[in-house]
Amino acid sequence: MNRRVLLSLMGVAPLALISSKIPDADNPLIADLIKRWKRSKEYTLAVLDAMPAELLEFSPTAEQMSFAQHFLHLGFTNNMFLGILLDTETYADYEALLKAGFWLERPDPINLMQPDKLQQRAAATNKALVATYVSETFDYAIAGISTLTDGMLAKGEQRVKPWYLKGHSNLDLILRGEGHTTHHRAQAIVYLRIKGIQPRAILNLIRFRTLKR
Repeated sequence: MNRRVLLSLMGVAPLALISSKIPDADNPLIADLIKRWKRSKEYTLAVLDAMPAELLEFSPTAEQMSFAQHFLHLGFTNNMFLGILLDTETYADYEALLKAGFWLERPDPINLMQPDKLQQRAAATNKALVATYVSETFDYAIAGISTLTDGMLAKGEQRVKPWYLKGHSNLDLILRGEGHTTHHRAQAIVYLRIKGIQPRAILNLIRFRTLKR
């Protein structure tokens, strides 16, 4: 589904969606989650940016996903978790879920579970496409979280979901997305290390901690 159409279906203009609800004192948990996801977005994009475009599809072994795939995978999964949380429809299995209307358009329909390659384009173009997709999926998640209240976080356990999400509350879906992002971002950092690259985000964090001592 076209992103602008998706946003309009959610009832908010695209540019207004991300700031559609400013967290207030009545919803401190939501405010904290939004701050965490914004920081996660910044850090994730910094890790992606640290890899030179010509190494975007680097993989340590033939059996592992590429550097680019980790980012497409985490973006797709965040889109899924928040889509399930926000959608008025329910989905009993993965096949039905793939037909949902909340999916953001991916730059390539490549496999996100097994090793695969992006379409042949200029390396810088592919890197920009991956970064845009990751950014948009984070914006989708942050915007969705901003429409919730603290009282809604414990709900959702009884909603119909695919078996691997059965019993998840709304908060579970948000935290699972956060943990899943951390997992794949950490793998991407290992790829950078293999190539002798230290992410600028890590360097900045080290400098900040040094200044605080």
